Amino acid sequence: MLFTLRARERLLAERLDMALNKTKRDVIIFIAVVLASGWLGALLDMALAEQPDGNSLGMGLWLVLPFFASIALRLISRDGKNTGIKPNFKGNVKWYSLSAVAYLSVTAITIGFAAALGSVDISGFETRAFFPLIAVSVGGGLIKNIFEEFAWRGYLTPKLIELKLNDWSLYATVGLVWALWHAAYYLVFLPDIHFQSMPRAAFLLITCLIVPCWTVMYVEIYQLTGSVWPCVLMHTVEDVFPTLLVAGGFIAFTKSGDIWWNPTTGIVATALFLGIGLLLRHARKGRALATACIRNGLCPQQHTLATARTEQPVAQNCPHLTRTTDED
Repeated sequence: MLFTLRARERLLAERLDMALNKTKRDVIIFIAVVLASGWLGALLDMALAEQPDGNSLGMGLWLVLPFFASIALRLISRDGKNTGIKPNFKGNVKWYSLSAVAYLSVTAITIGFAAALGSVDISGFETRAFFPLIAVSVGGGLIKNIFEEFAWRGYLTPKLIELKLNDWSLYATVGLVWALWHAAYYLVFLPDIHFQSMPRAAFLLITCLIVPCWTVMYVEIYQLTGSVWPCVLMHTVEDVFPTLLVAGGFIAFTKSGDIWWNPTTGIVATALFLGIGLLLRHARKGRALATACIRNGLCPQQHTLATARTEQPVAQNCPHLTRTTDED
């Protein structure tokens, strides 16, 4: 009997190791495809007739290849776990709401302070031009971000979670892969007009610093909801509001204002996005504690398994459970 039990445990451990090794292999393949996708797109543009700046077939390949690589890897591995395709609206309305207003709020705060300090010129802002442009941009931004988010949050993030990376390694890995995916975008695809104030390589370096900070927010929203759709929503709002506001020339920062108050690349905005992400992480950790309290009938921060054998603390007295109930 003991021999049979040990054999089963050994077989289970071997199967688990095989599954983890398979996941590691798939993640390595995925990251390799992601980092190569932009350069494959650049080669495609070189092989074809003259392509329009900023809207070439090579850019299209760069955009969709990570998504289709994730689909191919899932099909080959017969893996349908943790795709994030279900919207999971129930119980997650507040997280969807946060996804909708996060970039709007940070944009309002940074531009408000910049205006008060004379660090931004908003005289060129015209509502008649800006809001119709937003309406036109929403559809394209939504489609673009379905491809992006189902690659980063629908595949890479859950796979790294399966590999049991700690939170900080998870944020760093997803963030840097996401950032470096933009290498060909900044170094090749974008026309020179976008780089009059800063070299192309500098834009890529800034992206590698900023995107991991943003990633905390996206990863935590995904983990809280179990869905990619709030990430799609948040990314689309970023594209069609602050990015359009700045890149479209509707507002103009001074040199120092751009460093500090730009709502997409500024130091203050980046700190605020990181802060939002860390608050979301705190909320997720608190919910996990509350779940443990409900399951075990005790608070894991206040009681040990030893005392649990002799005492049965009332779960309703747990501060984590109370806080979570109040939030819901």
